Amino acid sequence: MHLYDKLVKHAEDGAYPMHMPGHKRNGAWLSMENPYLLDITEIEGFDDLHAPEGILREGMERAARLYGADESWYLVNGSTAGILAGIAAATRPGDTVLVARNCHRSVYHALMVNRLKPVYLYPPVDPDWGIWGSVRPQDVEEALEKEERKISLVVITSPTYEGVFSEVGYIA
Repeated sequence: MHLYDKLVKHAEDGAYPMHMPGHKRNGAWLSMENPYLLDITEIEGFDDLHAPEGILREGMERAARLYGADESWYLVNGSTAGILAGIAAATRPGDTVLVARNCHRSVYHALMVNRLKPVYLYPPVDPDWGIWGSVRPQDVEEALEKEERKISLVVITSPTYEGVFSEVGYIA
């Protein structure tokens, strides 16, 4: 069997994807028949993601206003690129980071690449479903108080792949 055939078979199996990417293989979200018609790079007369001045800059400014942020940036390569960039921007090599044990695998990649020292936070397991539950604010507070080393960053995933939310506002 070829890769393409295996991917088609997998897509037709009817299972709901509880993994990345976040579009959940929902073809209804794709409003065009051939997305390759819109696939361009930095060309004359368009904008440049690396130095946005036009339509991309305007879109990022609208996104920042929508989310109440000072700034917003589009990224490529999905959440992995954003996680790697965010963790690198918020830490220095050798820093200690409080990390929920159920984070996206790219968090562990960022820990390794940036030579960070993790202190793990273990959310409770839901006994009915057998999945990680919410990261509790009191557990984060306790870990921060208990940890002798200075924690530079707290990394949690909310919602998780299973749809579990943590109280991000309280944790922050």
